[in-house]
Amino acid sequence: MTTFRAAEYASLRAAIAARGQLRAGLAVAGVAAWALLLILVMAWLPYPAAAVVPLVVLLAAFEAVRSLHMGAERLGRYLQVFYEEAGDEARPAWERTAMTLGPAVPGAAGHPLFLPVFFGAVGLNLLAVLLPEPVGVELVALAIPHVSFAGWLVWTDRAMRRQRGEDLARFRAIKKAGGEAPGEGRNP
Repeated sequence: MTTFRAAEYASLRAAIAARGQLRAGLAVAGVAAWALLLILVMAWLPYPAAAVVPLVVLLAAFEAVRSLHMGAERLGRYLQVFYEEAGDEARPAWERTAMTLGPAVPGAAGHPLFLPVFFGAVGLNLLAVLLPEPVGVELVALAIPHVSFAGWLVWTDRAMRRQRGEDLARFRAIKKAGGEAPGEGRNP
């Protein structure tokens, strides 16, 4: 492996690790900020419409977690195709091995997008709507963003499950079209 390729591989593996750590930290911090805001809204703004404020914070936390996870997955598939699929036993094998292990052990490490936590939080956020005893119109109007967010969680989970295979196919097509791995046959 050339110096450029070794440095790129090490840099991208470090980026994946950093995103994984940041993702977990953002999930915890985002849910903590949401919980604090929910308590404040329920104590000081006991109006059903105020429940949208903590819901927006929860959505922002989820989107930060989602983008970090999806980006780390894409980096992993890049490394798998351009660094691990040459058939050389001396090449790295982390991404291939992790991808093979992933589907075989469901739930062993929790959900990478923390979906059970976010689903629970959406449900609890409805307390800020229900406890002030809203009229029917308020209840329907405020159920829409909550149900929409829950739907977004389901859609994102399905998209995440497809992403590995789709990215793998795309990177293989790019490699086939270009015919060379990064750092080979050109100056960086």
